[in-house]
Amino acid sequence: MKMNLRYSILLVLLMAGAVCIPSLAQVRKYPQQDISFTEYLNRVGKSNLGYLAERLNVSIADAETVAQKVLPDPELEFEAGSDNFSLGLSYSLELGNKRGSRIRLARSRAELEKLLLEQGFQDLRADAADLFFEAILQRELLGVQNRSYQYMLQLSQSDSLRYAAGEITENDARQSKLEAMTLLNTVYTQEAAYQSALVMLNRYMGATADTLNIPLGDWEELSRDFALAELISAGLDNRIDLLAAQKSTEVSTREYKLTRAERRPDIGLSASYERDWHGFLPPARSAIGGVSVPLKFSNTNKGAIKAAKLRITQSEVRERDMELQIQAEIHQAWYNYEAEKKKVFQYKAGVLEDSRKVLDGMVYKYKRGETNILDVLVAQRTYNEVQQGYLETMKGYVASLVELERACGIWDICF
Repeated sequence: MKMNLRYSILLVLLMAGAVCIPSLAQVRKYPQQDISFTEYLNRVGKSNLGYLAERLNVSIADAETVAQKVLPDPELEFEAGSDNFSLGLSYSLELGNKRGSRIRLARSRAELEKLLLEQGFQDLRADAADLFFEAILQRELLGVQNRSYQYMLQLSQSDSLRYAAGEITENDARQSKLEAMTLLNTVYTQEAAYQSALVMLNRYMGATADTLNIPLGDWEELSRDFALAELISAGLDNRIDLLAAQKSTEVSTREYKLTRAERRPDIGLSASYERDWHGFLPPARSAIGGVSVPLKFSNTNKGAIKAAKLRITQSEVRERDMELQIQAEIHQAWYNYEAEKKKVFQYKAGVLEDSRKVLDGMVYKYKRGETNILDVLVAQRTYNEVQQGYLETMKGYVASLVELERACGIWDICF
């Protein structure tokens, strides 16, 4: 009777394990296709809607440059009465090269918009790369959780047979089964995180989530060695925000020159023809020309000139501050990168292998009856934590590489 009870429990446990297996077959809810890192970044640069919207700022700035080339419009005047009429033409002649100053200012602003667009693309590229690595991390974590579940499922099924044979207690068999079910729930949670990461890849590529893109590549191949002094020099030469700060100083200088030019008075030129007749008298004709010069008493107020000069000084101070900020960011990014690289080396130097050996050794002892199931579960969880810690450290390492190259204004990441 006792043996029949054991075989009944064995049947229930095996059926529970069989129920767990098919549920993993429903991972793919949407069509999926592979995508490489290079192809992904190309699609981000071509189809990201936010970036496409920012590109329109350059076209708008170019259009405004063309608009500044317009000349003042002449004015045509016509007046008529019962016995006279007059026809006149007037034109405002700009002095001080106001038109040229406006054109040069518009060109500088258009060039600044192009630099800001380039800076936005570099930030977008770094953010997109980080999302790609995040998707790889979630994929690898899903693999770890799935392998742990399969490992524990096999152990649970083995424990069911051992319990039926009277080698272990019912509690040990039940404990391994519960652990397998818990790991399956963890797999479900990780599966959702992985799918969400794939959706974000589509979001940055300007695509819907109808077809998910699976990231290809092995981030183990990413390894760089940098010299800090060379990075700082490269950052001061390549950082787009520093170039934008320098261009902003140029824009402020152009604004100052335009402000000074606009203080020059514009001369008004006019010419008119009048004809007057009164009944039987001969008609009277006259041609009139005139020049008008405004009296610029408002030029005694130097506030606009002073404000324009101060904006130049402000831009120069911001430019110097940007240089210091870039150097600080490169230092911080380099220190963080070196720290992450050391952490990865620490894992590869033996932590991963040791955790696996501990788990295998504990399972071996358990099958020989030298320890209990709780020790196996502790070893299993430790192994999972080490695996997850390594993957998260690898993600931190590649993310720190992205941030370091972003801080230096360089990009050579490809795998």
